[in-house]
Amino acid sequence: IDRRLTDVHGHVIREILAEFLALEGFSVHTVEDGEKALTELRLRPYDLLITDLKMPRLSGLQLLERIEAERLGVLTVLMTGFGTVETAIEAMKKGAYDYLLKPFKVEEVIHVVERALYRQRLQAENIRLREALTIYKVSEAIALSHDIEHILDVVLRAALDEVKADVATLHLRDPRSGSYEERVKIVSANGPGGAASGLPSPSFGVISEQFAQGVPILVHGGKAGRFFTEHSAPADLSSFIAVPLQVRANMVGVLNVFSFTPGKKFDEGHRKMLAVLASRAASAIDNARLYGELRSTNDDLVKANVSLEEMFQQTVAGFAQALEESD
Repeated sequence: IDRRLTDVHGHVIREILAEFLALEGFSVHTVEDGEKALTELRLRPYDLLITDLKMPRLSGLQLLERIEAERLGVLTVLMTGFGTVETAIEAMKKGAYDYLLKPFKVEEVIHVVERALYRQRLQAENIRLREALTIYKVSEAIALSHDIEHILDVVLRAALDEVKADVATLHLRDPRSGSYEERVKIVSANGPGGAASGLPSPSFGVISEQFAQGVPILVHGGKAGRFFTEHSAPADLSSFIAVPLQVRANMVGVLNVFSFTPGKKFDEGHRKMLAVLASRAASAIDNARLYGELRSTNDDLVKANVSLEEMFQQTVAGFAQALEESD
């Protein structure tokens, strides 16, 4: 069978490609045009997008520009004819991964898809290695620290850098009162209005209940509203993550990151990374608190010993004086 795809209607090419890719073991979803593709990409993550360069409503090049602007994180392959090769090459300079020249064979498509997904796997592995190195460095920096403020500062800066957040905040739970106190807040230039004044207060009751049910907090836009005391998210909030600082069964604090950059949405990988950082921070904070309590207890014992020694000396002196007077 000649498996060369010739100039047939777009929907026929789409269905043939979907069928062959599915036979190769790939999970495939098809849509009719660029606008619907953009809607689908906003709803759920995809590894690869294959699109025609010429489409009604939204061309392949316009679709690529929107994907880049909204940081939707999908590799894009453009299908094009001889007359638009230069446009496809220009698109690659703007972020497209590759292009397919029509007419093409299905084997060519499979080769491009496999190469693209291999590249993605390498990138994901590099990210995991970088995250492991970050966690190691953070663990080293806070392992022997007895300064809680230093621990929080290190963890927050790592959180801000690793997930490219605009704002990071951390709240610690007071062991005596049970209330949460905002101990550290770090804001980048992209924060709300460039400052932290516009941030809503977390609703720790709702957040704690979610954590207790084992449900992660990773939400986008207005859906984050229920996690704040005002029951509404900032109008320009793109994405929000909250992870618990937990020691054994006790939650000692909450780490939050915010994105206010249009199109910059956190993903499950970011949440897991922050969860590991929060776990390291919780252990370090617990150790620092235990050290502080031991030091305080030791200081009390030293004071008590000094007081007892002074009383003993006074008693001995008084006894000696009484003996002299009796003589």
